[in-house]
Amino acid sequence: MLYRLLTTCLLMTLLVSCPARAADPPAEAAQTVLTGCFVMLIEEADVPAQDAGVLAELKVHEGADVRAGELLAQLNDRRAEIDKRLAQFEYKGAREKAENDINVRYAKSAADVAEAEYQASIDANQRVPNSVSQSDIRKLKLEHRRAILQIEQSQLDQQVSKSAAEAAGAKVEAADDGLRRRRIESPIDGTVVEIHRHQGEWVQSGEALVHVVRLDRLRVEGFVKASQFAPSQIRGRKVTVVAELAGGRHREFTGRVVFINPLLQSGGDFRVWAEVDNRQEDGQWILQPGQPVTMKVQ
Repeated sequence: MLYRLLTTCLLMTLLVSCPARAADPPAEAAQTVLTGCFVMLIEEADVPAQDAGVLAELKVHEGADVRAGELLAQLNDRRAEIDKRLAQFEYKGAREKAENDINVRYAKSAADVAEAEYQASIDANQRVPNSVSQSDIRKLKLEHRRAILQIEQSQLDQQVSKSAAEAAGAKVEAADDGLRRRRIESPIDGTVVEIHRHQGEWVQSGEALVHVVRLDRLRVEGFVKASQFAPSQIRGRKVTVVAELAGGRHREFTGRVVFINPLLQSGGDFRVWAEVDNRQEDGQWILQPGQPVTMKVQ
């Protein structure tokens, strides 16, 4: 009894004198820090002239923000306008001819008359034999047959006129395309960074006129060691891109890994691309193509 009492008192003393162990702090989310990364463009375009001609008007300047489909420049289109008017006149005449069915209606009426005359001669011979000679009956029959064929010919002529009208309509579309080809439009949303030709200059077909780059969304490229991570561990991961600015300032941008190059580099690294949304400060884009940054992959 005395031994049990002493043992119990000793255990209680130990419990009071030894504080409980604090729980381990939660581990932070794992990060892979990639240094030596660079900002790259996702989209850019050297917008060309589709036809040769004189640059009649330049609508933009370096630094201008443009939208996809916005007019950048205009080639002289006076001849293209004339070609379109001629095509429209031709189409109008061809359509009116195709819609004109007078010849078809006349041929049907002529066939009705020829049939009536032929039938009348048959009826006359039935009432009075040989009142109409067989030679005249054959001629009337031939006239009736000719009238029927004339209907088919008139219908064929009208169908040919409809085909000619469709061809004339295609010429109008071609003329419209000729006008559109003399408009130089931006294929992407972006910023004009260079103008290669100026108003009044002659440009060749396919010659680049305006260079447009997209800066609102950029690509950050870095390298991950294949000995540390498999591509499946990196693909689709969120990233934080840290850019160092003038005066020691830092800015962070979020994005996601969108591409992993399956070809390993000579050092055993594989290249990864992440896309991030850029933003402006004081009217200027913060991230710039070619800028070195650090990328943290979650």
